[in-house]
Amino acid sequence: LFWPLPFPTTSHNLKRFCPEAMGGPTPKNPADYQEPEKPKKATKRYLALALGSVLALIAAYVYKQGGKEELLNLIRDALLSLQSLRDYGPLGWVIFVGAFIAQLTICLPGTMVVDVALGNIYGAVLGTVASVLAKTVSALLSLFLGRLFGKALGLEFPAALQRHMAAVQKRPLKALFLARLAPISTGVKNYALALLPPEDVPLLPYTIAVIAANLVVTTGVCILGAGADNLVDALDQVTSKH
Repeated sequence: LFWPLPFPTTSHNLKRFCPEAMGGPTPKNPADYQEPEKPKKATKRYLALALGSVLALIAAYVYKQGGKEELLNLIRDALLSLQSLRDYGPLGWVIFVGAFIAQLTICLPGTMVVDVALGNIYGAVLGTVASVLAKTVSALLSLFLGRLFGKALGLEFPAALQRHMAAVQKRPLKALFLARLAPISTGVKNYALALLPPEDVPLLPYTIAVIAANLVVTTGVCILGAGADNLVDALDQVTSKH
């Protein structure tokens, strides 16, 4: 009884419901739409260049003629003024550790000088704990920073560490421990190991290697500082050797 009404096949309806039949634009699949890429690489490169510029300025100051000795004297004077942190108990200890982490992360010299000061101010045990904690945190922080910016800054793996890393995949703990004992500056070791593939520097073995190596090196220096009559005598024993 009910007949379908005829649907008028006008050009307007064809264009409305089937635009491609009338030469109109073909609707696009929503999946074809892509958000424009964010300039992550450019931002990362700019940050790397900024960080590299800061480090280059520091390096230029430190290694110019007489610069290292001058900087060590400044660190020595700063450490003498930091004796007052002992009066603040645990808070002063934490502040000292934080300052040491910053020094190590930006690769300033004077690591042994600070170790001697820690031993004299806080004793052999607490001084060693403070030093090892600061060096471990700095090593891990430098590892992540180096992985982010190392390639952009053009850093290269030091030849002095190459022989220690030959067996890193078979015996990572031993290889990383020996690498941490290599006779090069702490800052160089921190950032150099970040240039290796992440699978060659597993986080847990690396952390254990850093702690063990620093205990070997730091304990004796902190004991030396603790045995001095005062901080001036302790620092003189070290700075006179540089």
